[in-house]
Amino acid sequence: DNRNTAISQRTANANRNLLRLHLAIQSLWQTATKWEKEEDFRYDYVMFLRDDSLWLKKFDIRNILSKGGDIFIPACDARDPPLQPSELNDHILISRRDTADLFGNYYSELLKRDVKVCMERLPDDLTKGGKRGCNSEMLLKWIVDERNITVTKLGQSKLPFQRSANVKLPDGSNVPCFHKFCQSQKHPLT
Repeated sequence: DNRNTAISQRTANANRNLLRLHLAIQSLWQTATKWEKEEDFRYDYVMFLRDDSLWLKKFDIRNILSKGGDIFIPACDARDPPLQPSELNDHILISRRDTADLFGNYYSELLKRDVKVCMERLPDDLTKGGKRGCNSEMLLKWIVDERNITVTKLGQSKLPFQRSANVKLPDGSNVPCFHKFCQSQKHPLT
């Protein structure tokens, strides 16, 4: 995002953080797949999530997995600002094992991509005359669409999580502070 210097610096930091996150996930994925080989088994499903995910209540994974699809993500369709049609929420993802390698090796996948191709898919009002590129949620949508992966979007009561940070209060206690608030129109968290 090259609209101005401050935004460019913020975008560069966000991009470095995104790559660090996916490099760490890829390292964990290599350990998981090594374990599968050593123990001669394969996981049925794999959950990929950001390190700032906070589970808000118990949920029934069997209910989620009984729905069709290759990956399961939060809908976040009541978010403000709303997700664009060119975006998929990338904060948490549950994948069938058959598609999990893509997300486990997402760091490598991102490095071999020409992100300008992602930008070419975007409407002009989003690219701000070519000054704004694809964010992480646009990259995910582009890659998932390209691979013809079937996405199932779930309401927050079905996948009850929120991105958060712990904020230390003056009395020494901590309180969770939500950010990138995810809420859904259907099956909201009550």
